[in-house]
Amino acid sequence: MQLLTCQNQTALKERLYHDEYQTVMHLSLQKGQRIPEHHGGDAEVTVIPVRGAILFTASGQSEHLVPGRLVHLNAMELHSVHAEEDSDVILVKSAAGPVRGC
Repeated sequence: MQLLTCQNQTALKERLYHDEYQTVMHLSLQKGQRIPEHHGGDAEVTVIPVRGAILFTASGQSEHLVPGRLVHLNAMELHSVHAEEDSDVILVKSAAGPVRGC
């Protein structure tokens, strides 16, 4: 068993785990907060809502995500987020090679 502690905490995000192939982040978003269009670099990204509701947009398609609904993105896929309610989201960035950035 490996005990993990949080690192790099900000008001918006905290890194829960990081190694050269995977990063797990917790995002805490307030109702109305937006994250503008961006991509996850060379990593594939899985977005897992655990509380609240977000509007997630990628490739011109928008989805309302709530706990129990998740989305998986390919590397370099542009996406944006809008919190419809106060929300907590887990992001998992995974790569065949080392993950770049956070």
